[in-house]
Amino acid sequence: MSTRYGTAVDPTAINNPHAYAISMVGSGGRVLEVGCSVGHVTEHLVAAGNVVIGIEVDAEAAEQARRFATQVHVADLDRTRLTDIVEPGFDVVLFGDVLEHLREPERALADAVSLLGPDGRVVISVPHVGFVDVRLMLLEGRWEYQPEGLLDRTHLRWFTRAGLAELLAGAHLTATRIERVRGAAYESGLPATPGRHGAEVLRFVLADPEATTYQFVLEARRAKPGEQPFPAEPTPAWPDLDGERAQLDEQIAALTEERDALRNEVDAWRRSRLVRLTAPLRKLRSRLR
Repeated sequence: MSTRYGTAVDPTAINNPHAYAISMVGSGGRVLEVGCSVGHVTEHLVAAGNVVIGIEVDAEAAEQARRFATQVHVADLDRTRLTDIVEPGFDVVLFGDVLEHLREPERALADAVSLLGPDGRVVISVPHVGFVDVRLMLLEGRWEYQPEGLLDRTHLRWFTRAGLAELLAGAHLTATRIERVRGAAYESGLPATPGRHGAEVLRFVLADPEATTYQFVLEARRAKPGEQPFPAEPTPAWPDLDGERAQLDEQIAALTEERDALRNEVDAWRRSRLVRLTAPLRKLRSRLR
């Protein structure tokens, strides 16, 4: 985790991944913070009474994090296992925007579980590649990496809700709390083009309740036999665009038939003997006006 990820953190912020993660970690525990960067989250974990051991790939960032953490190890988790660095017995292992940067996040997560105490928990935050603006970009045939954020060019792995559930299942974890950082279409900074997709397309995309999920933040513990990694996935209420179009076609046909009938009535009235006989009177009335 590079020093460029350091940022001011408000533990009371709303719709914020750092605030969610700090809340999930809680207080008074032994915490392994994987990807602690410069310590912008570490500071608040320690202030809550936690003892924090950090893991950081960037030596410069690790040095700054040592201002707060009890100890910080410099390690690349694509080359080194967590179990080779620290001893087990942690109350919480925190992966804050880390797993998407690893070639083998499954291995790192499994290592983390083996380091937990009997009632230990894992806290994870990952970006959601199914976010509305990513879907709209793909409809435009675009996939453009960014300096930071959802399509950070250093991301190696991508997660949907189902992919995240699969990751937890592989580590024999079950989610006990799930928070979502939400966002609206065209407000993420990704280069999706407003107005290009049409109201029907946008309505179809947003029918998926996860389409506005920019980031998942979750707390998980070891799963008991039979427990699922995630709650059942809601079935999106996809709009039946073909059915709606068929209904509109029927309405248009009915209105067209009604219009044609009215036109025929008007034409018949204009051709009637009464209209011909009263034409001079109507012209006179028009002149008098």
